[in-house]
Amino acid sequence: MNAIFGETAFHAGEENIQKLLRVPYQENPTVPFLPPGIARFISASPLVAVGTTSASGQPWASLLTGIPGFTQNVGQGILAIQTAVPIGDPLYDTFGNENWDENADEADKRGEGMIAGLAVNLERRQRVKFYGKSKRGMRRMEKEKGMVTFVMQVEQTLGNCPKYMNARHLEVVPVDVPTNLTDNHVVSASLPQDALDLISRSDMFFVASRNEFTDMDVNHRGGPPGFVRVVPHISSNSDDAEMPTTLIWPEYSGNRLYQTLGNLQVTPLAGLTFPDYNTGDMLYLTGAVEILIGDDAEKEMNRSKLAVKFTVIEARYIKGALGLRLAKEDDVKWSPYNPMIRYLTSEPKGQHTTTGQTGMTARLLKKEKLADTVARFTFQLSGKRDKSQLWRGGQYVMLNFEDEMSAGYRHMDDSDPQGLNDDYIRSFTVSSPPDKFQGKDDGKFELTIRKVGPVTRYLFQQNPGAAFEVPVQGFGGDFFIEKCEGGTVGMVAAGVGITPFIAQWKELHKLGLDAKLFWTVKEDDLKFVMDIVGREDMEGMKDSLRLFITGGVEKVEDAPAKYVEYRRMEKGDLVEEGDELRKWYICTGESMRKQVVNWLEGEKRQVHWEEFTY
Repeated sequence: MNAIFGETAFHAGEENIQKLLRVPYQENPTVPFLPPGIARFISASPLVAVGTTSASGQPWASLLTGIPGFTQNVGQGILAIQTAVPIGDPLYDTFGNENWDENADEADKRGEGMIAGLAVNLERRQRVKFYGKSKRGMRRMEKEKGMVTFVMQVEQTLGNCPKYMNARHLEVVPVDVPTNLTDNHVVSASLPQDALDLISRSDMFFVASRNEFTDMDVNHRGGPPGFVRVVPHISSNSDDAEMPTTLIWPEYSGNRLYQTLGNLQVTPLAGLTFPDYNTGDMLYLTGAVEILIGDDAEKEMNRSKLAVKFTVIEARYIKGALGLRLAKEDDVKWSPYNPMIRYLTSEPKGQHTTTGQTGMTARLLKKEKLADTVARFTFQLSGKRDKSQLWRGGQYVMLNFEDEMSAGYRHMDDSDPQGLNDDYIRSFTVSSPPDKFQGKDDGKFELTIRKVGPVTRYLFQQNPGAAFEVPVQGFGGDFFIEKCEGGTVGMVAAGVGITPFIAQWKELHKLGLDAKLFWTVKEDDLKFVMDIVGREDMEGMKDSLRLFITGGVEKVEDAPAKYVEYRRMEKGDLVEEGDELRKWYICTGESMRKQVVNWLEGEKRQVHWEEFTY
């Protein structure tokens, strides 16, 4: 990332990776400052990963923990951090190394003071990246106290989606600060069994990288336990015991910014940290990397189009170092986006099964066309499942179309550039309440979907009579409408963004919810609107609805709402003088969502939205 004239541009490494993967043009969403909301999130985070660089140029990743508030926004774009760190943490080298002061000019050239950060809330599956610099004199390591203190000027920030983040409730515990390193297990480039075992059971790690000595990045990688594979030694020669350890992990479909890979393309070095949230053990690694794309990835790892090979240069395994512990052992809520483990071609398990991780599948029973590009699909769950309620109104289901749609391993494909790194796992809001289907129909659910991309186009082509069935990755989300004491609830939807509201409408109407529903649609979707408003279980919706129709239509006979406007929605439609609406729920595209959130700014309003970034 590079900040240029108040804007953030992609650097050469990021641009090169995007070109290699044929990613369509996109603007860099990184902002060159510290917004107040992100500053508050960082301050409230119990876990902050930081990336720093040693005097020799090696990136390292450290995990700072503590009671929320150990990181504070103390000025415009300035963060101050103070917390305990265990002896052996790389910060003792990257911050405490006297070599930085031998030649100030050369030290600056080597990137002294560069700090990348990642604030994490695992329980809520949220993360925010930031980067900045800490000048000499603004960093202090107190080895005798096991304490680090530093102040940094933040230059870049970016919010990240929680796609492969597995949720945990963690509790803060005192950091074990031994008197010297002999109380820890410090290892060389060849990892002992304890370290290998930690990698094999890890479902996340943190990775620090740098763009030469211009800036840094630290982020997390997640997946199913064991998604990081250790390359087995080919020879059984005893001399091989001292060979450096090599790891490979797949790069799953993400936001396609490729900030980490862009750094690695320019500077093929990285620092990795694997935490054990049960024991507090930590494995710190720094090493050299190679990016594997297309055929190169397939040769090393089955079913992978993009992967990273990492060879250890230095490693440290420190027991009980992490200041957080899982509140209840093995109490993890797995991300429904996690693919199955992809094994190395050199491993015995070179292939893997293709069923979803839940063991459930969804079979298409019915398809109803509601508009030119909108249809309602009814599915039946099958396979092992809990008889209790599987989802709540407002949640989404994750379906895995990989086996149906994957075209195999490709390096270039001009006909489908966005499919090169596509895992074909999609989330759809369930548009039927859990109790719509009863008795023998238990396990049925509806999805109301617009045809907008390769997966939805493929789904629209399916015939319910052809026994079409896809694996179910799981249900998730918490977009739940709640009553507002002393005021009316406002809901804003665009197009099929109405789905979480119709899934909850019957129950909310039964509870006597006082609601105003603002729904904007295109003229082509009017049949869809008529269908929804005319349903028996949507009682009261017509009177609560303010409908905005765009596309040039002048008037609609037998209007499906009490209030109809033939124009775009405006701020004055939502924010009226004396308006008592205090809770707002938004389900629209990203650009409209940002605009609506801006309209609704105010201390007394609570604004919730569905991200569509899972």
